[in-house]
Formats: sequence, structure tokens, C-alpha cells
Amino acid sequence: MSKTVVAHSADGDKTPFLKGILVRSLASIEIPFDDAYNLAQSIRDELKNEAEITSSELEERVAIVLERRFGKQVRMAYLARHQARSDIIVHTPWRSSAFSVGILSHSLEACAINPKLSIIGASKVLASIRKTGRKEIDHKSLRRLIYRCLCDHCSEKAAHKYLAWRRFHNSGRALIIMLGGATGTGKSAVAAELAYRLDISRTLSTDMMRDVIRSYLASQLTPSLQYPSYEAWRGLPPLSHALREDSKNRIIAGFLAQLSAMKPAIETAIERACQDQEHLVIEGVHIVPAEIEVCPEDKEVVCMKFMLAAMDKQSLKKRLQKRIREQKDRHSDDEFIDDIWQLQSWLLDQSDRDDIHIVPNINLEDSIREILEIASQIILRQFPPDLKAIEGIA
Repeated sequence: MSKTVVAHSADGDKTPFLKGILVRSLASIEIPFDDAYNLAQSIRDELKNEAEITSSELEERVAIVLERRFGKQVRMAYLARHQARSDIIVHTPWRSSAFSVGILSHSLEACAINPKLSIIGASKVLASIRKTGRKEIDHKSLRRLIYRCLCDHCSEKAAHKYLAWRRFHNSGRALIIMLGGATGTGKSAVAAELAYRLDISRTLSTDMMRDVIRSYLASQLTPSLQYPSYEAWRGLPPLSHALREDSKNRIIAGFLAQLSAMKPAIETAIERACQDQEHLVIEGVHIVPAEIEVCPEDKEVVCMKFMLAAMDKQSLKKRLQKRIREQKDRHSDDEFIDDIWQLQSWLLDQSDRDDIHIVPNINLEDSIREILEIASQIILRQFPPDLKAIEGIA
């Protein structure tokens, strides 16, 4: 089942339907998070068999559900949300703009605070500003208010995450997230969701990089790149009889040959992100952290390394079969399940040996939560919150 696409009526652009966007849109008209989340989930369930819907049709569908559950007034507030401008202006050294619950909640998600707490926190900030009767607020005062609202209505942990991530973002350092894993472990989905949550615009897939490389190099120059990672051994020079009989060794030997051909491109992509001070999520089976040179130590960069894992062969096979159904022109991977499983075993062994974070990808949301929690602990260690500064003591 592929994701439903929303065709925007104004410009004809098409984007995937994202439940999180709808949740924030509903929260902007002050619908409680749990109600907003449940309604967005019900809309997504309704759309699961629809390939495309226009933005106006989607809006009307949401409006009907809102009226049925909450009444006509809430429906009208939702339909008028684009016309209703916030009466609170936030001033920064660079610009002045209207305060937005949706924008602030997404900003809090980019500090690795979970979506529910982000929307609760952003809504409480708006309520606190309105309570004072203020129509304008500077960014430093807003930051102190956000911190206090998170402490009072969410948790001190969430508040400290916010301060630490803000210090990181203000540092100007690049964030490089390296996400490895065998075929079928869900790397692309996790990478896309991480990039969205952390507001990272630059993502790269080593599968796509491999396709680009082999499109302009003769197959004789990079024979291992002509095959999937678990079949790369077919591109090696004639192997000894013993190695051909030892399937595990040939799979790893072929993969390492493919990795060797990919390594310069991967390292160049990471180096470029470091030079540009741009955040990057790079994912793929070729992301073997111990084998990849990250930016030199003199570069100001924060690098986080993760390895996704399927915890049993049957669940991996189901993932592969689902991917074949969704990508009808894709060749069947599941018949090579034993080879993929062997390659994964080697990748996990290498990761465990090198103290790389191994994340079992059973459920997307749980995997994202675990990765973001690990990321937050790294940021908290490197950028501890300055509580005196936020309280205006120093």
C-alpha cells in the first residue's frame, strides 16, 4: 500500500498525506492533542485505499468529521484557520512574524520532544502570552516562557531537551546522522521521519548513490555495483572453490568490495555537508560506521551513528514481501532471505564491536522515539542547558 498523495488545488503540487501535519493543523484551533491525534488517525485510515485526494476534498472531509464530533463552530474555525491571523508578534534580530502554535510545535519536535508534548507545550505558551494581554514578545522572553511552560505542563526533561537542542542549533554545527541496516530493515522510512522531525532538509540514500555511480561507469570498472548488496559477490573476480562453497564468506567479501567502491562517494557527501555546515541524514546498507571516515576532528560537527535491525527472519521476510507489493517493478528480495540475514548478522556484529547504537525496528514510531532519545542524550552531554542564562540570572 503506497502513501496517499494530496494534490494542492492552488498550484497543482502534490505532497504525501502526513498525519502529523493534520494533527498540528487541528491543534492550531485549540483541539486537545488526543482528540486531534485520533481524528487524524481516523482520516488516515479512511484514505488508506485512496491513491490521491485534492487538498480541498481533504479539508472538507476533515471539516465534516469535526462538525460531527465537536459541532459547527469548530468546523467553521477549522475552515477559517488560514484567514485568521495571530494577533501576537514575535520579534527576533532578523525579522518579526506572527506567533504560530503549529510552527512552535514543529520547532519543539526538532528538539526531539515527542509530538504530543510539543503540541501541549506550544498551546500552553500561546495561552500564557494571551493571559498577559501582550501583543508582542521578543525571542529571548519567548524562549524563557517556552522553558517554563515545558517545565510546568510537560516535564523538566522536555524543558532541558529544548534548551540543549537550542544551544546546539545556535552553535552553527552540522548534525550528521548515519543510519545503516540490511535490506528490508526500514532505513528509508526511518530516515524520512527523522529528517521531518528534526527539520533536516538534506537526506541521502546510498542505494541512489550506487545507481548514479553505475550509470556513468562501465560495469567492468565496478562489477560489484551491478548487483544488490547481498549478491555483490557475483561481481568479484573468479573465486576459489572453497569461497564459493562458503556462502557467508562470499556474501561478506562481495559486500565489502561494493562498500569499497561506494566509500569515496559516501565520504565526499559527508565532507560536503560538514563544509557547508548543513545537517544531513544519510542512510543505506553501505553505512558501516567503522568503515566510513567522517569529517576531520577539526570540523565542528556532531555525528550520530545508528544501525537498524530486524529482530527475526520472519518479520524481515514480511517487510521484503510488503516492499515488493508496493514497488511492483522491484525484483523479489525475499527469495534471498538467508543471504540478507547473513549480511545483517555481520553488520550487527560489527556495530556491536564498535559500540554503534543498534535499534530494533519493529515499529516505526518506537524506533524514532528510541533514536531521538539517544540523540537527545548526546546533545545534552555536549550542549548542557544553561539554566542561569534562561532564568535571566546571568
